[in-house]
Amino acid sequence: MSPLELDGRAELQARQAALLAALASGRGAVPGLCGLGSAGLQRGLQAYRSNAQALAARALAAVYGPLHAWLGEASFAAMAWAFWRASPPQRGDLAEWGADLADFLARQPQMEALPCQLARLCWAAHRAEGCADGVLDGPSLHLLAQLEPARLGLRMRPGLSLQQISPAALLLWRGGAAADEDLIAAARMLSWVPQPLLVWRQAWTVQARFPDPAEAVLLQALLAGLDLDTALQSALLMQPDYDFGVVLQRWLREECLWAALEINAQESP
Repeated sequence: MSPLELDGRAELQARQAALLAALASGRGAVPGLCGLGSAGLQRGLQAYRSNAQALAARALAAVYGPLHAWLGEASFAAMAWAFWRASPPQRGDLAEWGADLADFLARQPQMEALPCQLARLCWAAHRAEGCADGVLDGPSLHLLAQLEPARLGLRMRPGLSLQQISPAALLLWRGGAAADEDLIAAARMLSWVPQPLLVWRQAWTVQARFPDPAEAVLLQALLAGLDLDTALQSALLMQPDYDFGVVLQRWLREECLWAALEINAQESP
């Protein structure tokens, strides 16, 4: 990038920062609006603010539909605007904005745990839905019969993750943006205690299920890049009779597994 292009980008970022600061505070000089005078500046800022408020609510609702249903229209809109001011978009594609919403909610005084879990699940599903498609590398699975587990690694499908989510949050997520009062009441009756939840995309549909504790430990180790032997030892500590063959077949049916690969001892963390 040339010095001229760098200067142009820096100037654009400075203008954007000034506009965001003015939108948040209602004061300040905004390049491009200074010629409007004090009254005109306030009207211009109000127009920008109203548009940003509506845009924030629409953008987050597209990803966080179940959370929208839980909070209700007014509360969700207020939350979206507060989040916009605290963590404004950094890119033009608003589908990439909102990753920090769960942490933002968790920092709010007296915030319940359930909406934070629901936000985390919504974003994990959004990531899984938008990730590049991972086609199973079938020939690589021959390594399972050729290598010792300590020299073998397994890679899961892109976008697959383990999240700490409660059964109540999972119920609300499955209800989607159309969750009604009965579903919300049912969620309040379920456990809010989080546990590992597997989130992934099978074909073109995001899936989620609670793995058993041994499978959760196994997955966590593999997602961290550990070799299969180390991962299996962790699972066997949870369940001494754990059958890896059974879970491997399930991962293949559910399209969770992406590839097997040979790893060196020094590559394992």
